[in-house]
Amino acid sequence: MNNLFIVGTPLQLLNAIEAAEHFKLENNILVIVHRSLEANRVQIDAIRSLYEWKEIIDIEYSKNSSMLKYVNLVKNLKQYTYKYIFIPKLEVVPKIVIPNVIKEKVFLLDDGIMTVSIYENSIKAGKLNKYNFKEIRFLLFGLKIKIKDKINLFTYFDLEPVNGIEIVKNELKFLKKTYLEGADIDASNIYFLGHPSSKYIDDEKYIESLYKLISNSNKKIIYIPHRGESEAMKNILHSINNSQFSIVDINMPVELYFLENKIYPSQVIAYYSTALVTLSIIYKDCKISFIPISLDNDINNTLKNVYKIFEKEKLIRLNINE
Repeated sequence: MNNLFIVGTPLQLLNAIEAAEHFKLENNILVIVHRSLEANRVQIDAIRSLYEWKEIIDIEYSKNSSMLKYVNLVKNLKQYTYKYIFIPKLEVVPKIVIPNVIKEKVFLLDDGIMTVSIYENSIKAGKLNKYNFKEIRFLLFGLKIKIKDKINLFTYFDLEPVNGIEIVKNELKFLKKTYLEGADIDASNIYFLGHPSSKYIDDEKYIESLYKLISNSNKKIIYIPHRGESEAMKNILHSINNSQFSIVDINMPVELYFLENKIYPSQVIAYYSTALVTLSIIYKDCKISFIPISLDNDINNTLKNVYKIFEKEKLIRLNINE
């Protein structure tokens, strides 16, 4: 019997490998749904070789409709039966694959803050089946779109099992086993993890907090950009002229960057990167802090849930903006 993994980002792919190792699975088929972001592709290409897959199916990004690609994908996948299917989120490809193939269980892989949002708003709320017009069109091709399966979780987040689902802890054992031995503690630098959006904090305040961190620290600040940061933000960051600040573009998930380069960070800071949680699992002696953002409306419910998880994981609240 086969197992199916559907991913679209480097983090999702790393967690797919962790799942394959944790459940000791064989005959694993990987479907990569590529995005428009070139940095995404570069990182995925580097990671895919870390594990030996039975088959890799690449669904290339297109500016035009990908409907026929997805229909053909489902027809191809239907020739097998699956023990487990692993998905990264409730988006179009997983939503049409799940109802149309024979399988025993479905698991949601970690995908940063999105995992918490899906758990709270879809799984916990019992609202798995929401469709847009594009998804309804698959009915015209004879495909089912209603998900009847329970969506279990393979996650490093401390979430409660609800509605009869199973939650399996992702302890990142593969990464730790493969890379952690021989890492050198880096006591000279503070690593600051960037993020891709100004949704929760404006650029001016974001840069101001970096200047505060630089002036209040006796260590060098190494800024690691998120692959999705805007060109405008990149230009602002590169304009910071201070010997205690540098930018390192890593072109891979930060966890893998530290592990491959045998770096054991002593301190990591971010606003709301869920890499803080994964790093706390890998590097037990690292001081990991988050800078809280003022949450003054219901739009920020997802971020509130993330901060609850940060506090459960005993991450340090750094009130640098007060």
